[in-house]
Amino acid sequence: MLLLALSLVSASPLDVNATVEVLDNGLTVIYEEDHRTDVVALHIHYGVGGRDERPGEYGAAHLFEHVMFEGSRNVPQNMFDQWLTGAGGSNNAYTSEDETAYHETFPSGALDVALFLESDRMGFLLEGLTQDNLDNQRGVVLQERAEGHAEPGGRNWDAFTRLSWHPEHPYHHPVIGTVADVEGFELDPTIDFWQRHYRPQNAILVLTGNFDTAAAQERVHYWFQDVPDVGPADERAGVSELPLSTANGYITDAVDARSMMVGWNTVPLGHEDEPAIDLLGYILSNGRGTALEDGLYYKKSWTYDVGAFSTMSEIGGQFIFYAETDRDLNQVLGRAEKIIAKAAKKPPTADQLDRARRAMRSSILNSLETPEDRAGRLASCYRIYGQADCLVDDWARYDAVTPADIQRVAQQYLQPERRITLSIVPEGDEAGVLEGAELVEIP
Repeated sequence: MLLLALSLVSASPLDVNATVEVLDNGLTVIYEEDHRTDVVALHIHYGVGGRDERPGEYGAAHLFEHVMFEGSRNVPQNMFDQWLTGAGGSNNAYTSEDETAYHETFPSGALDVALFLESDRMGFLLEGLTQDNLDNQRGVVLQERAEGHAEPGGRNWDAFTRLSWHPEHPYHHPVIGTVADVEGFELDPTIDFWQRHYRPQNAILVLTGNFDTAAAQERVHYWFQDVPDVGPADERAGVSELPLSTANGYITDAVDARSMMVGWNTVPLGHEDEPAIDLLGYILSNGRGTALEDGLYYKKSWTYDVGAFSTMSEIGGQFIFYAETDRDLNQVLGRAEKIIAKAAKKPPTADQLDRARRAMRSSILNSLETPEDRAGRLASCYRIYGQADCLVDDWARYDAVTPADIQRVAQQYLQPERRITLSIVPEGDEAGVLEGAELVEIP
């Protein structure tokens, strides 16, 4: 067993005082003891998401987010939730392009219950996976997809995803899957997907909150010692040299106003330009006094809603501008691009950059307020940087950004010829889409 202790003593809320160990079966476990709370948060990350799906199994990672609650060797069907809530806990899960994560919060006295439930489905899920359970969850996923797409704006992100990434890019298909693939899932291929990805060497378990670290380690060892080491997961899909997407599409929806999403492909998590691109978003759009919001909302009233932000995943990222308006979308886009172009021509002032840094730091601190949020952050630190205590070093990267860095990334990434656009217009208002847009079909 490899054991690494991290003992950092500082008043900074970004500091981490954690213990990291790798069990004999390959499971990475992070413990952060904190007696300021009376609960424990558990977060378990699996390195499997939409990018790991092969053609014909789109939606498999999200399907397993549901299937993992259906029962395992020692947990009967539907009893995972019942036993955890009976012990005073709550839980949820999510799936993204890069990961599937399960998170729970419970009284410290329920630690054994939570560890038992997670260890049983990590090592012994297949003994509870039946065709009936699979059929049930296929129906749940299809209903979730249909209900989500029926909401106003519910198809926006899936449509934008298809436009944003080359068809051969692992992010091109929606995480929730396609109707045909979800309907076609059968038991044997589903078992094969689980066996390729759900294993200790592909997981990170984080515990934060009210516990004694040595005692928690003993309970983790007890519950996970019989989970077999079945080796590493399949090699993950990377990105070959693919051309940048510059698509221009539209969808119609049951909405009252026109809106658009405009994106530029940028960099993945951990890239040296990530901090400058993030701060550029806060400089352009962070309330009154920022260029996009003043130019299109507060001073000019061209939009009902407007904003810009960056989003990054493990093998790709985007800078996104959005606006809702009753005006011609082409006029609004033209004005927005003039505002964005100014950021490429002239660096921000020191005050503008300082304001953006304060907003960014506030966002980070807000994401660390609860034990559950903090556990998720520690898992992200480890999966991206290979260390639980990444927050101080990561913030130093933001602190080092200069006005010239902001100008450079605006010049490099936010070029008009690199943009992707999605128009969302009321049904029957196809004439209101951006010039040259083509209908986006979501499979």
